[in-house]
Amino acid sequence: MPNVYLRRNSSNRGSWTEDNLKHAMAAVKDGLMSVRRASLSFQIPRKTLERRLKHNNDKKWNLGPDSLLGTSNEMRLVRHIKNMQKSGFALTRQDVRRLAYEFTNQLGFRHKFNPNTEMAGHVWLQTFLMRNPTITIRKSKGLSPRSQSMNRTLHSQKTRWAYVSFYLC
Repeated sequence: MPNVYLRRNSSNRGSWTEDNLKHAMAAVKDGLMSVRRASLSFQIPRKTLERRLKHNNDKKWNLGPDSLLGTSNEMRLVRHIKNMQKSGFALTRQDVRRLAYEFTNQLGFRHKFNPNTEMAGHVWLQTFLMRNPTITIRKSKGLSPRSQSMNRTLHSQKTRWAYVSFYLC
C-alpha cells in the first residue's frame, strides 16, 4: 500500500469549485441556461449538476473517507499533542501512534489498528500529519550520557502521563 495516494493525471473528478457549482445552479434555476449549457460553461459534470439540482445541494465535500476519529476528536488529539510539546515532552512518531491507539480504544471506536503492537499505522500517522500541518514531530537530538540515563526514567513517566492525561482534555 502506498504511503501517499496520487491521483492519476487522466482523472478530473472533483476538479470543479463550489463557487462554480453555485453559479451554475443559480443560472439553471433562474432559467438563464439549460443544465447542459451550464455544465459546459462552468466545467461541472452534467450528471453532478443534475443530481445537485435535484437534491438542492450546493456544498462540495472532500473525496474519500473522513478521518477515523472525526474532526472534533482529532482536534482533541492535536490539542493534547501540542500541550505535551509545550510542556517539554517532545513526542516521537511512535508515541503519537500509541497515543492514537489508546485514544480510539478509550472512545470505543472500531478501528483497524494493530492490536499486537498497540499502535496506529504508518499510513494513518502520515495522513494525520498532512491534515494537521501545525504538528511537528522531530527526531530528538543527541544527549549527553548523563541526560540519557535520566531520560529513560522520564520517558516511561512521560508516556504514562500522556495516556492518563487524555481524561483531562
